[in-house]
Amino acid sequence: MTKTNSFRITDKLPVWLAVPAVLIIAGLVIFFLLGFQPSATIADSRSLIVSHDQYINADEELKDAFVDVCLAEIKDADVNLIDYDISQTETGGYVEFRFAPETEQATLSSLLTEMLAAVDANAELSNGNYSGSLHDNVSQYAYDYIWRAAVSGAVGLAIAFLYVTVRYRFSMGVAALAAGVLDTAMMLALVLILRIPVTTVLSAAAIFAVFYSVLVSCVAFGRMRALLKSEEYADKPVSESMSAVAGAGVKPVVILGVASVVFFAALSIFCGAAVRAFTLPAVFAIAASTFSGVLLSPSLATAVRSCGDKMRAKREEKNRQAKQKEEADRLQKRAAGANKD
Repeated sequence: MTKTNSFRITDKLPVWLAVPAVLIIAGLVIFFLLGFQPSATIADSRSLIVSHDQYINADEELKDAFVDVCLAEIKDADVNLIDYDISQTETGGYVEFRFAPETEQATLSSLLTEMLAAVDANAELSNGNYSGSLHDNVSQYAYDYIWRAAVSGAVGLAIAFLYVTVRYRFSMGVAALAAGVLDTAMMLALVLILRIPVTTVLSAAAIFAVFYSVLVSCVAFGRMRALLKSEEYADKPVSESMSAVAGAGVKPVVILGVASVVFFAALSIFCGAAVRAFTLPAVFAIAASTFSGVLLSPSLATAVRSCGDKMRAKREEKNRQAKQKEEADRLQKRAAGANKD
């Protein structure tokens, strides 16, 4: 006999819906009050770039000394340094120092002069050639990319809805569609609530959230469908059978989620900053989709099927009553005609 879950997941649908509702509402409040937390790489800033030739690249110690001299001048100038990046080019390299946007241009211009003088005066670095420049960086928030991600996600969800509906059931297609929207919204809400610095990579993470959610739904519904085909549920109402096997996808969904988190954790360790900006939102998406695949999607699919069964039963009862009334009227007319004869 097929083993079913003793704890009926589907009985707690209001609770499973309340969790994303609370997160999404909190995220919306923070979004309208504060917006996303932009990463320093895309926030408004003023940058000071100091370039050097191949002399510095010849020795890592020289490169470290070059950066240390520049940082010492920044400390003496007492300006608000956000962060800095070290880059290498074919002819040498440069260090970009980013400052708060309210920093005066004249202050940075004076700082650049002091930096170049300090580097030239350093005995280790005096053989190199140096130059500098100032730049204003205008914000390039993830908002600019959201509409593209929204279009891509919407198309993906539409295709997924058709696929799940055809392959499994209409109720499961509706649940997969709803889960895709809710999981992506939960991922964005967690990014907002935890004030995770975001870059334009967030749009890619949102698309990943949609497709990972659909994958999880297919895994859960595939397990449910396999059990529903067994003889044990052949003579039972479909909604009742779906409720009984709603927990069938727990194990594969959790295993998939853990494996995915480990994979992205490894990526964040061994890859660069751009990949790390993607991995944390991706982990949030995995957590949200695992929650949906284990609890929300099966419960929602069962509720949709149950609602459909009730509507179908009411429609059939209404048709039955209409036929009975029609038959009664026909018998009454025959009786009336017989009396006249």
